[in-house]
Amino acid sequence: MYKAILGRKAEKSLKKIPGNFQKKIKIAILALEENPFCFGTIKLIDYPAAPYRHRVGDYRILFQIWEEKKVLLISDIKRRTSTTY
Repeated sequence: MYKAILGRKAEKSLKKIPGNFQKKIKIAILALEENPFCFGTIKLIDYPAAPYRHRVGDYRILFQIWEEKKVLLISDIKRRTSTTY
């Protein structure tokens, strides 16, 4: 079991997202705490700030995994566009 920690940028982004998507994202974060490598999680190439992303509808949860501490650091939550990564 991992512990998810939201960075400042992720907290601000989450507050700006409409309520129905906020619920879906929070459920996805709980699922990531159980298994960060579940379906929808992809390792990003050339994005050192957040080497992993998880898809939730049109939104992407960008995060790092600290395996030794069992921590997920969620650095940002972005809406998917052509320039998201």
